[in-house]
Amino acid sequence: MNYQSITTNAPAENEASLRYLRELRDEALHHEAVHHPYLTALSKGTFPNPRGALRSFAETYQGYSAWFPRFLSTVEARLPRDLQSVLAENKAEEVGSYDEETLRDLEAAGLQREWIDKVPHPELFRRFQQALNVEPDARVDSASPVGRWREELLKLLETDHPAAAVGALGLGTELVVSRMYASVLKGVDSFGQINPEGRSFLVLHALVDDAHAESLLELSRHFAMNGEGRAALARGMRAALDMRAEFWNELLERGSASKEDAA
Repeated sequence: MNYQSITTNAPAENEASLRYLRELRDEALHHEAVHHPYLTALSKGTFPNPRGALRSFAETYQGYSAWFPRFLSTVEARLPRDLQSVLAENKAEEVGSYDEETLRDLEAAGLQREWIDKVPHPELFRRFQQALNVEPDARVDSASPVGRWREELLKLLETDHPAAAVGALGLGTELVVSRMYASVLKGVDSFGQINPEGRSFLVLHALVDDAHAESLLELSRHFAMNGEGRAALARGMRAALDMRAEFWNELLERGSASKEDAA
């Protein structure tokens, strides 16, 4: 189900909640995290060392990517039992299980089936790192930018209102990340000098995360029927976006200051 069909086919009594979700959606898509100077610099290669900046992204972002299945399971556990199945497709794809239509779409985008089928997403990210000559390392300092980011996000997902968890992972994450990954992919293709298989993580997420967002938007509808749920959706969304923007701020500062050849 896509967002437009939700809007068009919904009963009249849902119009207020749908209008509110449209407003939140527009706010998310215009947030600094989505149009950050860091992403622009990556895509255009304006850092002093463009390839080095990409390698820094690959090295640092692993800490977030490795925890995403945990984030998804945390949100699932916060949902009423009758809504938990909505995330089933998202969880299946995180471990590399796709339906035939999705596989054909990914093949049409240049990905060979054997690169992605039954390959968990954290493994795809490790392959992206290796293609950039970054040694995968699961150790993350909790005081580092990505360490703070993922701990703060997990705390929100675990302890705030369930609607805030849905807002954070849906409107504040899955809705917008395909646009961010597209910026990183543009930089990788221009300055990364990596093999086609190494791009798989970015290509895949630039395509399938919009479908994931649809599932979470459907969940958002269930929480947008009253004031408490709407406020929590907005709170979670804004918190997730602000956390990501702060992470981009730190990587922008690091990339702008570094002139060392990291190839």
